[in-house]
Amino acid sequence: MSNWKLRKVITKKVADKLASYPDLTRKLLLARDITEADEAEKYLNPSYERDLYDPFLMKDMTKAVKRILQAIEDNERIVIYGDYDADGVPGVVVITSYFKEIGFTNFDIYIPDRGLEGYGMKDEAIIKLAEAGTKLVITVDCGASDVSQIAKAKELGIDMVITDHHLLPKKVPKAVAIVDNKQEKDEYPYKMLCGCAVAFKLVQALMKAGKYEFKEGWDKWLLDLVALATISDMVPLDGENRALTHFGLKVLRRTRRPGLLELFKATKIKRDFITEDDIGFVLAPRLNAASRMSHAVQSYFLLTTADPDQARDIAKHLEEKNNERKKMVDSIVGVVESRLLERKDIPAIIVAGDPTWPAGGLGLAANKIKDKYNKPVFIWGGLDASVRKGSSRSDGETNLVALMAEAGGKKFFNDFGGHFMAAGFSFTAGKEEELEKRLLEAFSKVKGKKIEEDILVDAELSPADLIWDNYFQVEALSPFGIGNPKPIFLLKGVEIKNSKAFGNGGIHLELTFIGAGGKPVSAIGFFTCTASDLPAQAGKFDAVNGHIYKGVNLTAGEKIDALVNLEKSTFKNYPELRLRIVDLRKPRE
Repeated sequence: MSNWKLRKVITKKVADKLASYPDLTRKLLLARDITEADEAEKYLNPSYERDLYDPFLMKDMTKAVKRILQAIEDNERIVIYGDYDADGVPGVVVITSYFKEIGFTNFDIYIPDRGLEGYGMKDEAIIKLAEAGTKLVITVDCGASDVSQIAKAKELGIDMVITDHHLLPKKVPKAVAIVDNKQEKDEYPYKMLCGCAVAFKLVQALMKAGKYEFKEGWDKWLLDLVALATISDMVPLDGENRALTHFGLKVLRRTRRPGLLELFKATKIKRDFITEDDIGFVLAPRLNAASRMSHAVQSYFLLTTADPDQARDIAKHLEEKNNERKKMVDSIVGVVESRLLERKDIPAIIVAGDPTWPAGGLGLAANKIKDKYNKPVFIWGGLDASVRKGSSRSDGETNLVALMAEAGGKKFFNDFGGHFMAAGFSFTAGKEEELEKRLLEAFSKVKGKKIEEDILVDAELSPADLIWDNYFQVEALSPFGIGNPKPIFLLKGVEIKNSKAFGNGGIHLELTFIGAGGKPVSAIGFFTCTASDLPAQAGKFDAVNGHIYKGVNLTAGEKIDALVNLEKSTFKNYPELRLRIVDLRKPRE
């Protein structure tokens, strides 16, 4: 259940300070705690020179740059060791782009296999790198917690420069330099950069300190990678991240990378109109599909190849792998549902697994099952014969980490951790049946009060307000994401002119309202219908069946209250103003 709450009402004092902006813009600025004219100017008009900080403010940046430049001068073998996700891989590309630009060739990359090696550095990999003659390793999006592995590297004659954005442990790795602005005594003004952005700051520092010449603005052409990673890694889109993403999207709309251009074609993304949603819902899943379904090095090649034919092949490969991932998740969900049908009652916690299920799809499957049954879900799999790895999702009532601690903690689980709502775990093979028993026994002890989500509403609009001018005022606040959510608007007592299910058997919802000038306006809700629950008469919705908004009658002619985002759709051959459904309820006085 969600509570709808209107945000602050703008005061006359604030209205006077922001008098140069339209009324709706003033309300939206206030909702983001922007009450001064200079704050508003900075927020609405990001500046590359003003909003990006000096990379040398980061602790150890000088040490890192000195060691890397020395390695280049001495032609030492350098390896960039990056994480396998859509933050780490673009960060690896950022650093290799610098090496290529200055003509340095004695470098290689190492991206671990997600399924076989997992996250972070491993002793076996360090040994291989040492045997290959590596003298310097630069990490991207990893390394901050790999104390023993970095000690091993030092023992084998490898120097380590860590670039990361994760919290450091109490015992800090003994590297030549740690470039991570979350560490103690780091004076960098902004703390929430993603791993790729930290790598970008390293490259900026190398450009400043090195003797090499660059075309003016060369570093800005790397911002398409930074935008991809920043949005993919779901870090806050405020402060410096806002500027990096703002300009990164501009570069992405003009990108020269053949791999991205081919991926745009494969996914039918229109380059000129690309948004943060295209990254989050289309590009990032495909870049991540490489590590989940084959190997992340495919994403690296996609982002670096200059060969259009190779780019086309890799883009096709990633699209195929993403489709395989979807089928894999659907298959897991189908197996779990068939097992549940065989039971007399669905247990308080749904636990399922199979040794053949790849770890890459478990979290997605757990989320789907949780959404359908509204119960905590634990799904395990893994191709390792001795260890089972899994993902869990909460129904909003159960603290998953506390539940696993109560179910045995480290005495039962090899490892577990995460958050209240989402967590990962692993345990030794042979304990599969014991897992469900332990979780069910612990459940009654940790079950808490259901979380009620507050949805903050920016402003109330009427159908007459659904016009392009208001959309453009909203667009000026983008890019949207964590820390800068899309504005949410309330339509009260709006009449439904038409309603229908569409897509893949009817899993999406489309409502039609009448907007300004009597023009129809579509409101889309993705994944808000369940095909198996649809009413017998296609396109008709009663108050119980066919959609997730239980108790809300969506038949044409009915009136409802709706929370929506204003969007520009480019699906057709021309831009179309439409709404994205956030929530629906029965109309209230």
